[in-house]
Amino acid sequence: MLVRFMAAGVALVLAAAAAVQAQDPLVGDFIIEPIVIGGPDDGIVSDEPMLSATSQSDGIIEAPMVFAEAPGPGAEASGATHPRGGCHHPPGCGCAAMPRDYVVFDVLFLDRDNATNNQPILVDGPAGLNPGGTVMTTRHLTPTTGPGVRLFVGRHSGDTLGWEMGYWGVYGWYGDARATTNKALAVPGGVPGWDAVSDVRATWSSTLNVAELNLLASEFTSGCEPCSPWPQRRCRHDTVVDWIGGLFWAGLDEQAALQVSPLVGQPSTSYRVTTSSNLFGGQLGVRGRRTWDRFSLEGSLKAGLGGAWLTQSSPPIGSYRPGRSAADTDLGFLSTMNGTMAYRFNDVWALRLGYNLAWLSGVALAPNQWDFTDTKAGGTGVRGAGGVFLHGANVGLEARW
Repeated sequence: MLVRFMAAGVALVLAAAAAVQAQDPLVGDFIIEPIVIGGPDDGIVSDEPMLSATSQSDGIIEAPMVFAEAPGPGAEASGATHPRGGCHHPPGCGCAAMPRDYVVFDVLFLDRDNATNNQPILVDGPAGLNPGGTVMTTRHLTPTTGPGVRLFVGRHSGDTLGWEMGYWGVYGWYGDARATTNKALAVPGGVPGWDAVSDVRATWSSTLNVAELNLLASEFTSGCEPCSPWPQRRCRHDTVVDWIGGLFWAGLDEQAALQVSPLVGQPSTSYRVTTSSNLFGGQLGVRGRRTWDRFSLEGSLKAGLGGAWLTQSSPPIGSYRPGRSAADTDLGFLSTMNGTMAYRFNDVWALRLGYNLAWLSGVALAPNQWDFTDTKAGGTGVRGAGGVFLHGANVGLEARW
């Protein structure tokens, strides 16, 4: 009997040890083999078949089987671990996650260059110091900084394919130049009364709208470097690379006006031109995003080529010339670059701050359409091949989940 009690104790100790080992999630199933003690003589392993555990005369003690179980799917759902990042830290640890859906909203502040054709629009008149000398060209109409917005929504699907659609635009670019000299100014051409004027003002306003629809082929990588000397690399860091292909539309609408007064303060006559450039095409690009803890860096480059539909129109210039209009086609190009830093202040929302570059070509710039000739062909063409270079900052919010 003593021997049997000792055997039972050994079995229980072995079972407890197996249960402790089973807590390691890397270990598989643990099975404690039954220990058979007893038989005709105590201390001798019996060759007889194993008896039922309910028999009063058996000498068999069966140790339980112990299984190591991985955490169930409800563990993350219950908030015990970080739901997306996979770091298994408590909620709010700040570790980077791999969100699939996103909304980005930015306020833009973009400057543009003046790439007009530099044609003279005002010269010294016969009474001027340098008759025929250039006083003002279209390059004097340097536009101010234009405010705008950018809104993009997108989704990364589980199979690494995704989509995004978005809009960005800039409004209120405005250029202004003015010259005043007593009866010593002249507008090129033969417009009656414009050969000896005192006050000339030129203005130029522009608005740009762009819409995109893109498909994404994405690559996701994640890592953690606990021994890195850089603190931001000791926690999880995620990288997303999006290869972009899609369609775009860009519309540039402009107005330019030349207001001429014989004397300062007197009513003026004007020469106004309105242009519209619409580009339709396809684009390719790439965007990369790296996230450490609460900080992210993102950079993108896109370039597109397409057809351009260009129009221009102008009302009559007094009795000098009737109203004119024209339309034409051209090849257009649009390229954009962006670099942005984001700081995530909760699990979804982040602040954004970045810088942008953009180039738009194959458009009709309004100041280039001024044509002072009084011929049948005057004002009936479209001078395309214009370009716009943009640069400036963006600040906004993004949501990713």
